[in-house]
Amino acid sequence: MSRTRWQEFRGAISLRTAVLALCLGNTVQWYDFALYGAFATIIGPVFFPAEDPATVMLAAFTAYGIALIIRPVGAVLFGRMADLRGRRAVFLPIILIMAGATAAVGFLPGYATIGILAPIMLIMLRAAQGLAAGGELGVAAVLILERAPSNQRGQLASWHTATLALGLGSGMAVASALLLAQRSDPEGVGWWRLAFLLALPLALVARFVRRRVSETSGFLALQESGQVIKKPVPALWANDRLAVMRGFALIAAGALAFNTFFIFMPNHLAATRKLDVTSMLAVSAAMLAVTAAAAVLLGRLSDVVGRRPVAIWSCVALAVLAAPLSIAGSASQLGLLLAQLIIGGALAGVLLVAMVGELFPTPLRSTGMSMTAGLATALVGGTAPVIDQILVAAFHLDIAPGVYLSVVACLALLALWRWPETAFKPTI
Repeated sequence: MSRTRWQEFRGAISLRTAVLALCLGNTVQWYDFALYGAFATIIGPVFFPAEDPATVMLAAFTAYGIALIIRPVGAVLFGRMADLRGRRAVFLPIILIMAGATAAVGFLPGYATIGILAPIMLIMLRAAQGLAAGGELGVAAVLILERAPSNQRGQLASWHTATLALGLGSGMAVASALLLAQRSDPEGVGWWRLAFLLALPLALVARFVRRRVSETSGFLALQESGQVIKKPVPALWANDRLAVMRGFALIAAGALAFNTFFIFMPNHLAATRKLDVTSMLAVSAAMLAVTAAAAVLLGRLSDVVGRRPVAIWSCVALAVLAAPLSIAGSASQLGLLLAQLIIGGALAGVLLVAMVGELFPTPLRSTGMSMTAGLATALVGGTAPVIDQILVAAFHLDIAPGVYLSVVACLALLALWRWPETAFKPTI
């Protein structure tokens, strides 16, 4: 085998390892996140005792949102570190922080045992999860983007969105199974806690794979040429704030769609219609598997026709269909399935990771992606279940969350109007 072919072979193996590391790590990350959303109706009374069920749900969703609200802090911390010290230096510890905090929730006593310390410690653990998740996108996805061939960036980076959906779906599927176990043995252990404890062995497997991912050639070239930017956050705002604002609008629409239709709506439907929460979780898990497949297909399509057409038509679908589908999803389990099927496909086309990453130059890419995603998921995605609950309670209309999503999707369309097409750039 010639030297050139040997280098190509090694590059292909390295790329596959990086994609596998992203897939495993991201699946574990979002498996952890899904558990809390899936168990919100059960965790609420354990850690936030109150007579009014709506108050309990609001408190539980607030704790859910804490992890997303704190993401910008993790984005600045880990994104900056990845642009200063390298992508790989941050890639390894993130998964252990997330898994450790998740497993600790499984051990945490409830309010009846330790009083006010229970909700305080739960919020602290959720904050630790948020810190780790804040750096994940700006590091993991950049590792893929900076390794991928120019004609495969969309497809390979789309695995970030796909494994996000698979991780969330896995968490919901495990939650559904353990809730059934709890029902058959109501006097036994808190079965929901076992789902959180499973995060540790999953994380160890993910870390084993991540240790075999080498640094990207793009960052190594920056180090050798002395072009590493010492203060990436001020430099990002000075030179690329328009890219941050555009990316914010796009990711906000996708994050809001997910948190409304896959987190808020199943819990809302189970609480208001007195439906079986296990079946709600099973439906959501199945539809997230469809969303994962759609993400890879649309990522590949974006390599062929460009990023903008895929994102624009996906945002149009969110803007037009969110309101009627929020009514359908709040009415019955079948309506929820239909709503999640359609919205899942649309948000897969909105969350084009490559489209955002290609906006930023190599010295600022990790900081740019981390901060953009962190701010959008915190301010819009993380607050979605709380705001949705407030909107429904205030207006007594199931359409209210859908109208909110339609407005945000229209703002994303405005951002896309002048968005430069980056799919066909030979290098990034």
